[in-house]
Amino acid sequence: MPGVDSKHPQYTAARQADWRLMRDAMDGESAVKARGETYLPKPSGYAALSDGGTAAYDAYRKRAEFPELVAPAVSGMAGVAHAKEISIELPTALEYLWEDANGDGMPLEEFHRQITRELLVSGRHAVLADAPAAGGEPYLASYVGESLINWDRDFYVLDESGPVRDGFEWVNETRFRVLRLDDGRYVQEVYGKDAKAMEGWASPSGAGGVSLDFIPFAVASAVDLRPDIRTPPLIGVARAALSIYQLDADYRHQLYWSGQETLVVINGEPPEAVGAGACIALQGGEDATPDVKYVGPTCAGIDAHLKAIEDKRRAAAHAGAKLLEQSEKAQESGEARKLRFQSETATLQSIVRSGCALLEAGLRFIARMKGLDPASVTVPVPESLMDSTLSPADAQALMALWLEGAISYETYYENLQRGGIASPERKAEEEFALAEKERERRELGDEGGDDTGADGLKPGGEAA
Repeated sequence: MPGVDSKHPQYTAARQADWRLMRDAMDGESAVKARGETYLPKPSGYAALSDGGTAAYDAYRKRAEFPELVAPAVSGMAGVAHAKEISIELPTALEYLWEDANGDGMPLEEFHRQITRELLVSGRHAVLADAPAAGGEPYLASYVGESLINWDRDFYVLDESGPVRDGFEWVNETRFRVLRLDDGRYVQEVYGKDAKAMEGWASPSGAGGVSLDFIPFAVASAVDLRPDIRTPPLIGVARAALSIYQLDADYRHQLYWSGQETLVVINGEPPEAVGAGACIALQGGEDATPDVKYVGPTCAGIDAHLKAIEDKRRAAAHAGAKLLEQSEKAQESGEARKLRFQSETATLQSIVRSGCALLEAGLRFIARMKGLDPASVTVPVPESLMDSTLSPADAQALMALWLEGAISYETYYENLQRGGIASPERKAEEEFALAEKERERRELGDEGGDDTGADGLKPGGEAA
């Protein structure tokens, strides 16, 4: 009889293999080599050896090098995604989340970066707004994409299995958490060793002890806020790295044998030892002339392997570069952009958009649990991830547009913020008020010299 560990139809073996490859490629060479023949098949000729080829395969695998391409790509992409400050808006009652977003001391900004990294690695991430059973402030629980094994409308199954400390020992524990609505009331069910028997049950409540009529759980893919499984954005980099690893194993195998020549004796007695190599004796007829020589493999495929490795490195670079393509096109209608966004593969811009939407959803769930207006929480999406620093000429052109009345002061100031000139932490009206105070102070003669601001304007809005 099916139990709680049953999988959604989208949760296929192929999807799990992609996730496993991404995780192993992130962990690097040791993790990849530990998988053995999963990633590096044993050459067929090894099976004929006395030990089944175990020793030869171990040497074959040790000589190979796995290129560290995925982890640097993820770190670099995450750095670009969070290079510009994202001005998250929180009501006063939720400001504790800045220092402790997950109930374990993780700052909110780091929690956000974790979402971005996970979307880059697996193309999927989930957030649950929860609260301590013994009471306390709500927090955000993070779930990797692989942990959501089954889902439907108002129904989610999370695999929380893993190592748990038991005294000084760590043991693997099987554990599943079910989130669902029961007659309009949010409940959690916990299943343990027997995936068919429930071991715990709870009905989390919000402010005033009122039961929740929603599931405070959200899932994002690399392109939208949905639980559907999609291909990991950097799987092309991981697959290229795996191909390089396999090619490198054969390449180094040929290099090894090219320096391991074998002594061959024809029509003669072989010596007892020939250094590090083996000796082969071939007996001919009585009149045959003895012949002794060293022979070695030609290794004619070495150059071809080198070219194939370089081709794969270029493929890896191309797969990573595709994510940096901007998702927005200036001359594109809203409907065209919407259709393209729904159909295109992930870009770094879409990943950042999904990450912001996921964090915002989680924070709004906490706001609702505390009886606050969820709209008071916003996580704005950066309009551009690339450097958009304004040049002096651009700043002057913007100033002219504002002075001529072509744009509002708010629009002018927003462009200064995006261009790295104005502070991202102050609103337009706050900056204007500060500028007015500065102008009044200078008019009173508190400070001599030119009263022109750094942006080329006098604080009152007059041109310098």
